[in-house]
Amino acid sequence: MENQKPLIIQISEKTPTKISQDLLQLSCLPDEIIIEILIRLPVKSLLKLRCVSKSWLSLLSNPHFINTQIIFSAQDCKNVNLRLAIVASVSGLVGKMSSIYSIVCEKNSSMNVANLDYTLKAPIGSAKFVGSCNGLLCLTAVSFNLILWNPSTGKCKEFQDSFVQSGVSYYVRYGFGYDGSNDDYKVVKVFSFPKDEGKYENMVKIYSSRANSWTMIEGFNSGYVNAQSGLFANGALHWEVSQCRDSGASSEIMTFDLATETYGVMALPRCGNGNGEFSWMLSVLGGCLVACCNYHLDKTDLWVMKEYGMENSWTKLVSLSSPFGRMGYISPLFVSENGDEVLVKLGTDIRLFNSRNASYKSLDIHSSGRCLQVQAVTYVESLASPHVGDK
Repeated sequence: MENQKPLIIQISEKTPTKISQDLLQLSCLPDEIIIEILIRLPVKSLLKLRCVSKSWLSLLSNPHFINTQIIFSAQDCKNVNLRLAIVASVSGLVGKMSSIYSIVCEKNSSMNVANLDYTLKAPIGSAKFVGSCNGLLCLTAVSFNLILWNPSTGKCKEFQDSFVQSGVSYYVRYGFGYDGSNDDYKVVKVFSFPKDEGKYENMVKIYSSRANSWTMIEGFNSGYVNAQSGLFANGALHWEVSQCRDSGASSEIMTFDLATETYGVMALPRCGNGNGEFSWMLSVLGGCLVACCNYHLDKTDLWVMKEYGMENSWTKLVSLSSPFGRMGYISPLFVSENGDEVLVKLGTDIRLFNSRNASYKSLDIHSSGRCLQVQAVTYVESLASPHVGDK
């Protein structure tokens, strides 16, 4: 056994016949070893393997294998499967349209930009990201529809949005995540109605992908819910909420557990520059909740919650100096392994910050027309299906 040659499987450029010959080498291995090999392959290679035989199609379509592959991709410290999806809305000759790009986040800071093939027949128009989870992207699109889309497999699911009848104005916040207890992807929609003294009454609806329906649940009262979509981490969605109290304005994190459908509150890190001129943005990096303290003129501090739910585990990750004449707040998208480089969204730009020399490099996103809005979310390549529970 000591002189036995290592098993090498290379799928990407081979024909089905060649793939079948390689797979014969795997037949002598235990199932656990086979799965450990397969989850390390790119998704495109796994899709090719599904076409080899019924047995391989059955294995690679098995929910247990798909979940194992998702967990491996999410926990991969080398970030081999980590991607950045960007939707850029531009004003052109035919009105407001959106383009979707994908970027591979690599350790050497080379960011390769490519168009993502959008597989829906309907135009995406003015698309916006609701969130990202397990390799699935949730977007809003034209015709009051929502979309669950796996850009790695090309599979997508389109469903009707939900609304409320009201004679008064309100604003809407979304969130998207995974309920592991029920193997269900859920979209949460919060309808916020302004009340007196900075208070809001919130109605909440939840879309279940497994049930393919919307339901109304018990709402909550709160301060102003931040405009960004809820961030998914540790089985829950998170929004930054500004509260007006007798002692003055303050911010906290409102949580919503997707399995138990219950609300909670978490404290933000203690920081400030003495005059209160700062604001918060939330993000998720490596599965951990991140709070971004944006000082209005000076810098942005990134705090990471090392132990979920433990308020004393907030740790400052890095401080980013503000670029000259910046427009908008900084939101982190990706941090290199040693923390020296941070990919951030800044207004309508995507920039790479180098903490060694406090410099920024703009990422060139090609689009025609005047850029009106840019959104960006990270996702992992996976086999997750947007059609969970569909018959």
